[in-house]
Amino acid sequence: MSAATVLFVCPDNALLGPLAEAYLNAIGGGRLRAFSAAPTPVGALHPATRRLLADHGLTVTGLIPKSWDIFLLPHAPQPDRIVALSQGVSGAAQPQWRGNPKQTLWDIAGNGARNDSPAVCSEYFRRIRLCIDRILQDPASLRQPAIAC
Repeated sequence: MSAATVLFVCPDNALLGPLAEAYLNAIGGGRLRAFSAAPTPVGALHPATRRLLADHGLTVTGLIPKSWDIFLLPHAPQPDRIVALSQGVSGAAQPQWRGNPKQTLWDIAGNGARNDSPAVCSEYFRRIRLCIDRILQDPASLRQPAIAC
């Protein structure tokens, strides 16, 4: 059985999405494979992303902000589940995903208003880890339309 693919979407793919992608890929044990993307990606990872991943012994190798449009290409990985990490991207006009994947909201940033202070970024990462740990313990929770982390 192949790993299920999870696509984390966030507004700019610089902070929330890459944190979730790196963490799930590191601890998913091959059961889940993660990617992240955004409707309007920025040019580089947020400095907090690099710091938080390094602090937790996780790599940033291969993590770059990318557009969710690449997941519409014929040879791109097809997500089984789309996880919106903020209300703003959850309500955005999303592409017509191939395979009609199920969608879930984890409103990590709270109402889509992201705060970039170090303490708040650490809290975002703590919430992301809680949600991911929950889905690894109970895969059925990934099928819920929303999870409070």
